[in-house]
Amino acid sequence: ESVGATSWLPVNGRYHTWGFYWDPEAMDGSNDDAWYSTDVRVFAGDYFGSLGIELLAGRSPLDVDLEVEPVVWVNQTVAEQNEDPVGQQIWLAGGTRRIVGVVEPIPHSARGDLSPKSYVPHAQYADNRNWALIQTVRTEGGLPDLRERIRQELAAMDGALVLYRPRALQEVLTEVRAQDRFATLLMGGFAGLALLLSLVGTYGVLSGTVAGRLREIGIRMALGADAGRVRRMVLAYAASLTLPGLLLGLLGAWAAGRWVEALLFGVRATDPVAYGVVVAIFVAVGLFSGWLPAERATRVDTARTLAAE
Repeated sequence: ESVGATSWLPVNGRYHTWGFYWDPEAMDGSNDDAWYSTDVRVFAGDYFGSLGIELLAGRSPLDVDLEVEPVVWVNQTVAEQNEDPVGQQIWLAGGTRRIVGVVEPIPHSARGDLSPKSYVPHAQYADNRNWALIQTVRTEGGLPDLRERIRQELAAMDGALVLYRPRALQEVLTEVRAQDRFATLLMGGFAGLALLLSLVGTYGVLSGTVAGRLREIGIRMALGADAGRVRRMVLAYAASLTLPGLLLGLLGAWAAGRWVEALLFGVRATDPVAYGVVVAIFVAVGLFSGWLPAERATRVDTARTLAAE
């Protein structure tokens, strides 16, 4: 469907970060406040179409005559620094270039980080620079079907050319996300283990405390207390231990959450859903830890319990 090339693929880091000057009223570079930073991408062909990068304003590279004047495309992050950027001139890549289009911002990391980007045509910036361009192809079929046809085309142009590491864009995204995915799984595993140990500890403490009150429970039932009242008493005691612990745990999680904020993507460190789920789990375990021993305690033989004492 479309073919292009670029000096650096998205989500692979910033790279090629250069300065550019933008002041339509003083193009001589005298305004120190008009110097900015941008990530430069040298491209060729229908690179935007091959990667599905949307053109927001201006003209497509396929509709621009590169022989007329030096041109450049910028992303929306750069365009926001000046109203109506299309048609204006900036100093970039060793000379003055006219902005002919604005494209959507594309992340330079797997976490969705955005930065100002400028796209310079390779035909206008090849000269003595040996740019290693990555070819980009958009096709209806899959990569296995296209791979052999690309090899045939390369062999027809030059027998010394080889197809180096052909990959689908999804594979590129998977590779750059591997480190974050591993860190997430590792942290999730430790968090799950910590949760399990906390639940086991909570159950052990509450059930042990209730078991230590068997004599008291036996005396209460011998004096006429019904089983339901005893269960409510034990559950109230379990709640008095669980709820303060939950409050302290939430405060500790809120404070520690700021440390891991940089590792999170798509969710906040103070995500209410995650906090709500954890609270519900601990409340359920706390009540169960009190109810099960209380249920057992109300079934004991009061006479045998008192005789043992």
